[in-house]
Parts: sequence; C-alpha cells; structure tokens
Amino acid sequence: MGWEKVGKRWRVFWHVTLSDGSVDKGSKSFKDKKIALSFKKHCEKREQVLKRAEIIEPVLLDEAVNHWVDFCQGYTETTAKLYISLVQRFMAFLPDTVAYITDLTKFHINCYLNSQMSNVVNKTVNNSMCAIKSLCDYIHENYGIDNPADGIKKLKEDPPEVYFINQEEYEAVLGSCSGVVHPWVLFLANTGLRASEICNLRWRNCDLKQKTLTIVGKGRKRRTIGLNDAAMGVLKQMRDGRKVKPADAVFLTPDGELLTRYVLSGRIAKTCRNAGLSGGGPHALRHFFATQLLLRGIPIIKVSILLGHSTITTTQRHYAHILSDDLTGVTDVLVAG
Repeated sequence: MGWEKVGKRWRVFWHVTLSDGSVDKGSKSFKDKKIALSFKKHCEKREQVLKRAEIIEPVLLDEAVNHWVDFCQGYTETTAKLYISLVQRFMAFLPDTVAYITDLTKFHINCYLNSQMSNVVNKTVNNSMCAIKSLCDYIHENYGIDNPADGIKKLKEDPPEVYFINQEEYEAVLGSCSGVVHPWVLFLANTGLRASEICNLRWRNCDLKQKTLTIVGKGRKRRTIGLNDAAMGVLKQMRDGRKVKPADAVFLTPDGELLTRYVLSGRIAKTCRNAGLSGGGPHALRHFFATQLLLRGIPIIKVSILLGHSTITTTQRHYAHILSDDLTGVTDVLVAG
C-alpha cells in the first residue's frame, strides 16, 4: 500500500501467482486510509486462501442478498417486508470495501447496530439485528463460510407501553359503535385476535359446529380458539344473507371490500375517542380479552396459548400487573406460628 502525493489517495496493490501459473494482480485507490487498510487486509486474507489452493468462487454480497430476498418469501408477508427493508438499510451503511460475502464481519454488524442505539429504542435495534442474522444464517448455510453474526446478542428491551381498558370503558366503546364497527369490537374482545388475524380470517378457519377458530398467526404458529356465544353471534351475523365460500373473508368494509388493518385501526380508534377514552384500538381489545380471562382465574398458560404468544414469558411481561393484583391476600391462608 502506498501514498499518492499527486492524487492524494492511498493505493493498494496486490500480486498473486495462482496454482495454474497465471497471475492475479492489480491496484485500487482510496481517499480514506482506514478503508484502504481494510481492503489491504482483505487482499492478504485472499492471498492466504489462494496459497493453500483453496480456490473459492467469489460471491458478491449483493448477489447473496438477492437470493436471500427470495428465501424471505418463506416468512409471513409482514416479516418478509420488514426484514428486507431493514437489510437494505444495513447494506446502504456498509463501506465500499465490503463487496464479497467474505468481506462482511461482526465488526461491520456491530458498527451498524451501535449507530442506531442513539436514535431508536432497543426493540428497533433488535429488529434490525434479527433481519441481519437471518441474512448471515442464509449465507453461512448456503455458501459454507463462517457466520459473521454469531455471538451477537439481543439488547434488553423496555416493557412495552400498552393501553388497557376496563369493563366500564369497554361497555362505553360498545355503546359508541356505529354500524359495522360493533361486530368488529365484539369479536376482537371475545377472541383476542390480532388486527392482522381478523383481517385475514377466512370462513375455512371457522368451524361453527365445533365452535372454534383455527388461526395461523404471528410466526406461522397455529392455534385454536373456542368461540363463546358472543363470538358465534358475530359470525352468524356476518354470514347472514351471504353465500360464502371457504376462501372468502369473514369481515368486510361497509363497501364490501376486504378489511385492512388501516381501516380497522382507524375506525376502532375513532370509536374509542367518541367513548371518551384517551387511547385504544384493536390491540387494546386484545388486552381486554386477556385481562378479563386472568381476572376470572384462567391460568396464565392457557391465556398465553389463546393469545398465540411464543412463550409464557411474553404473557407475563404484558400482564404482570394483573397477576400482582391477584396475589393480594393470598398469604392470608397461612397459619401464624
């Protein structure tokens, strides 16, 4: 590596004699000395590989990312879109010297994650890390190189800020519902579905004879939810006067269009404001569903399964205050010594 006084740049030279007698040589200039040194190390590492006669077909990182994007179609649509957008931001952050998959290191990943920490919450950083790890896992498994994301751990996240509504507020929301919003609110409060799950609900997911719903929710996890009389009444109302097919959506907009999360959230949030609440939306009704079950003595493990949480720890984190309140007076059963 040398300094060019005229062009005021650092130039890196390489010269390697290959096993077949041919010569691989060239040079590349850089304005930044650190980038030049990084490229020099890459050249030295490549030289060692060649000297050991371990000729590895070079794979461009951009090319590997394109293949990974196709692999992402195996995720849910929401996860795939999120991961792809997060990896695109990561790729834009990387220096020009990271051209091949073997150039990407844990240092680059940590630099990117550290750059985010001052601007976003830990949960957002963890989302980026999960997307990058997905890419690195794919590269490791398909190209046989060391995984640069190995050993990178998640940050501790602050408890999520959630909006809970009590029984009185729920009744006020029901009383403020207009037209089609009423069955949406009623169904969410009696099934605990996520907004995306009610929008994607199809008649093939509904077994009216067994009074159950089969949901494929977040992370493609399948769960079965029993339907009470209120939820059954909503489904019968949605089917009344319609010739439905198994693939048809259960819930539609007043115009007969497919219900979207945007429409659902907007209409329910407006209804909550009309009822005098300072917040609220589809997820608040999911929390209402869970808290009412816990307050009525349903074991938290069962509530966790109904909600489709990956672990019971997630349920405990959201509803710790409910469990704490329920412990009041429990020790009264003990006999004093």
